[in-house]
Amino acid sequence: MRTFTYIFIFGFLASNTGLRAQCDSKYTTDADKAYRGGFYFQALQLYEKAKDKAKKDKAAAACVNFMMAQCNRKLGDYKKAFSLYQKAQKMGFEDPKAVWFMAIMYKNQGMYDEAMAEFQNYKKLAPNDARADKAIESCKNAANWRKNPTCYNVENIKALNSRDNDYSPVYASRKSDVLIFSSSREGAKGKEDGVMGLIPEDLFEAKISKKGTWGAPTPLGDEVNTKESEGAAAMNKRFNVMYFTRCSQDKKSKVGCQIYEVKKQGQKWAEPVKIALAPDSCVVGHPTISNDGNYMIFSSNMPGGKGGMDLWMAKYDKKKKTFADPVNLKDLNTEFNETYPYLRADDKLYFSSDRIEGMGGLDIYRADFISEGKWDKPVNMRYPINSEGDDFAIVFEGNDEKGLFTSNRKGGRGKDDIYSFNITKASVNVVVTVKDVDTKKPIQGVKVSFVAASGETKDITTDASGKANLNPANYGEDYELKASKDNYFNAKGAASTRGIDPLVTCKDTTIYAEILMKTSDVPLNFEVLFYYDQAEFYPEFKDTLDKIVRILKENPTMRVELGAHTDSRGRDEYNKDLSERRAKRVVEYIVSQGIEAERLKAQGYGESQPRVMEMDLGILKKGQKLDEAFINSLPTEADRETAHKLNRRVTLKKIDNNYKPKTPPPPKKEEE
Repeated sequence: MRTFTYIFIFGFLASNTGLRAQCDSKYTTDADKAYRGGFYFQALQLYEKAKDKAKKDKAAAACVNFMMAQCNRKLGDYKKAFSLYQKAQKMGFEDPKAVWFMAIMYKNQGMYDEAMAEFQNYKKLAPNDARADKAIESCKNAANWRKNPTCYNVENIKALNSRDNDYSPVYASRKSDVLIFSSSREGAKGKEDGVMGLIPEDLFEAKISKKGTWGAPTPLGDEVNTKESEGAAAMNKRFNVMYFTRCSQDKKSKVGCQIYEVKKQGQKWAEPVKIALAPDSCVVGHPTISNDGNYMIFSSNMPGGKGGMDLWMAKYDKKKKTFADPVNLKDLNTEFNETYPYLRADDKLYFSSDRIEGMGGLDIYRADFISEGKWDKPVNMRYPINSEGDDFAIVFEGNDEKGLFTSNRKGGRGKDDIYSFNITKASVNVVVTVKDVDTKKPIQGVKVSFVAASGETKDITTDASGKANLNPANYGEDYELKASKDNYFNAKGAASTRGIDPLVTCKDTTIYAEILMKTSDVPLNFEVLFYYDQAEFYPEFKDTLDKIVRILKENPTMRVELGAHTDSRGRDEYNKDLSERRAKRVVEYIVSQGIEAERLKAQGYGESQPRVMEMDLGILKKGQKLDEAFINSLPTEADRETAHKLNRRVTLKKIDNNYKPKTPPPPKKEEE
């Protein structure tokens, strides 16, 4: 219920710091009693009467102004509360919490610079309070979030809102064309309460008309609505069972709230049944049901929590046919208030909290699902979903990034209003450019496979500019890129869209990647040195041969010739024989690394195929053939030795792509 949110807002400050909750003077006995009972509207009226009587008692008069500020704060009148905190301080009220609350009031009006200054003043008065630094940081964040909004569009739904409280909407049909929400508008039952000075809320229903607009809301039947306060509802996925909150009070006790279950019978509702989750003296409400119906999450101040209102989870007991044995969701709760939970169809959990890290008042947070009963660290949904006011009770249309929530932000029609939200559509695409590694020219007709980490694969062929465009790509995805084309060695690359958040990046985003391919029409040259007059290569060239292994694994249908070459020194026949032995040794090593022997042909060329330079290397220029005549013409012994060394190499030459990889045999069955 909206009322019990106010009851506990900032309540941790009083309970945790020893801050006085009344004045304890002869002038304020009745007012203090009303305040302690949670009847803030009545307490404010009684403090007003006590103000004149306490004029001559400076301490009592200062305290009365402070308590009037407290009442106005809890009733949501932040401007008046700030003025009264300031007045109490000028009258000699020395408790540093007056400064703290002045800062809170600034913050709840979106005056973040002023709030930051007051928090800094508070830090000087209470240097041991670690919350001051958090509060100062929250003002910086809030100002930045407001300056750099997320991609949500937010709009007040005037057709649903009144001058009173309208809040906590829930979709009540599969098409999302029926809505149930809480309201204290005309038509609600009950009398003005002593907590907020408002008519208790009832549940109202609205439907979308044929014109596509929301029709006039009407109250649910007498089976659900009573003179008590009903609201904060949830539906099961079949939309035939509703769970809602009912709060009651009397003149002597605080508000008490419990969750009720009610089933739909035709067009009417049956008699609601209370779900016993906590003693009647506790506040229990704001239910939400998991998509499978196995558990309920709700908000309560029952014993065992961290303070104020906490989120709890109860599993469905098939024997008892109800939800039972609630456990505290400790990883999500704080000493502040956690309220209005909502579970999406994918079990992402949304809730509202007044923790100091927010923008002001209640903020909406999202926690991603890990496993049953476990959610990730909550993330603030930032502006414009959140504001300086109270923002709460969010619901989504299934898995679509649109829905409704409640806010009392500036510019609304009434106090709490219902707002719609949707997201600006933005896409992310990955553009891969494929080029020839030697000419650097783009290659047309290359098949680029975009292999997502999630397992999805899309094949796109490069255009005349050598580009393959995956549009749209997935957000938060890692892609392995595989390029293949006849007469080229296969090549790989990578691209990632991680860090691009569609809720924050409000425009189309392009990720660029490049893949370089080597033509297979020209043999690949690898420098591999062998022991003198032997077929064994030096150990340090194992990495070079592993590059050949990697190429073959990336081209699993390719058959190749592995050629060994010598320099021109020595007899032709001897060099031919030595190169053949070296080629066979290279094949032997590659086979040992898992490459099928049928794919490999060993060929010794001796000195018959001098190398043609692929690039400039000092005096050796690209395109130069390193034959004996050229080498003998080089000016120095060092240059000639370099040229001879470059001729002593291993080449990889493509034969064809006709090899059919062997299918691995099925695993052997264990004997029974």
